[in-house]
Amino acid sequence: MIKRRRFFKQAICLGGVVSSATLSIPSFAKSGASNIDEQPGSEFPGLPKGFIYLNSGTEGSMPGPVTKKLFAAQRQWIGNPTDSYETDPILGKYQVENRRYFAGVYDVHENNICLTDNTTMGMGMVLTGLNFKSTDKVILTSQEHNAIVSPLHVQQAKTGMTLITRSFPPSEVLKTMNAGQLIDALFPNTEELIGATALCVSHVYPTTGVRLPLKLLRKKANELQIRYLIVDGAQAMGMIDLTSESDHIKNVDFYACSGHKWLNGPPSTGMLYIKNEHIKPPEFYPTISQRMSQYLNDGAGTQSPFPMATALQVRGCSNTVGYVGMREAIEFQKRLGGFGKVESTLLSRSMMVKEFIKSKSAKALISPFDDHSIHSALTVFYPFSWKQSDTIFSDKVTCRNIVENLRKFHNIQIRYIGFDDASTTRYALRVSTGLFNDKKHLQLFFDALEKQLVRL
Repeated sequence: MIKRRRFFKQAICLGGVVSSATLSIPSFAKSGASNIDEQPGSEFPGLPKGFIYLNSGTEGSMPGPVTKKLFAAQRQWIGNPTDSYETDPILGKYQVENRRYFAGVYDVHENNICLTDNTTMGMGMVLTGLNFKSTDKVILTSQEHNAIVSPLHVQQAKTGMTLITRSFPPSEVLKTMNAGQLIDALFPNTEELIGATALCVSHVYPTTGVRLPLKLLRKKANELQIRYLIVDGAQAMGMIDLTSESDHIKNVDFYACSGHKWLNGPPSTGMLYIKNEHIKPPEFYPTISQRMSQYLNDGAGTQSPFPMATALQVRGCSNTVGYVGMREAIEFQKRLGGFGKVESTLLSRSMMVKEFIKSKSAKALISPFDDHSIHSALTVFYPFSWKQSDTIFSDKVTCRNIVENLRKFHNIQIRYIGFDDASTTRYALRVSTGLFNDKKHLQLFFDALEKQLVRL
């Protein structure tokens, strides 16, 4: 057990703000993680007793073994920062060993992997690094996160390239669709889309909980003769098995994801996959990097084959301590039975929420229900009147009040989210069912939700 004084020092070093009135010192579980199905909370001692956290889509927690690894790495850094940064193979700036580890996990080469601070950094590296021109067309959807939208707007302002925004089907139609229908509706084989330079999409949408299977996306991108398939995987890593045939990251050209959400790794951790390890200027420039000089002409007039992922990795002092924790989070999931087992567990718990909402108000459910291949562990639904279930609400105030009341009166954390629905901004409730949630948590949430909805 970590002693109280040492724990406070470590929390301060990690940038945490702790309250002596509310802090409970965790007694870390052993790393076997064998009881995750029966008592998942026991592996996550940092979550307060009695608090039901259903918001992994924003931030995850950390299991005990991850926290222990993180603290140990932090102590090593504090004790010898120079050697840690300059020469240590695990903590050093080049991140050779950790990149090699993650490459092995996903059956790719270390030069396909750059470790980042988050998905936004990875998407920024890609979308500002690619050499877009005024003649280029880039496709995105109406429900993309700003991690995609913002850098594309930067490029559009600089180059004059064309952005084509495709709208999702209305929510009442979306929930009935299968994967093929949805992808064909979003990206039809039309002249406008054929030959686009890039297709930029999310793997799992934080707005509706929809998953777009990567293998089908690759097939569609090939049909449309699109050069780059670029995917925001912020809501997928740790939830979806990224080594499976249907959702393997090797299906795409660039894949950026986070370690701090569903993977339950430390804050400020993520990964960028670059399919073409030999990509270089002028096709792609190493933004957020200190290594552009590696691509300048040498005396013979040739260009260096310096790997782009390595160039992007060297950018000053990054969160190398966090990557140790992120790596342990992967090992934690392996001990649970692997990525496939984790995915099926998370999705089965999410299905309980979907079935509950559908049974009370089928009209309120937004997330797809029928096709397993587009499910995720995010369940999104409109608030509805418990007494008149066809009466739904899609305004921000109602959603915000329910979220606040669940936290204030029931110690339950979900969130609300706004999204484009048939060209109208609507708001809904979003429930994330994480590894630390069980059937008891969900039943308590259902009971608390009823108490809020009977007031509508």
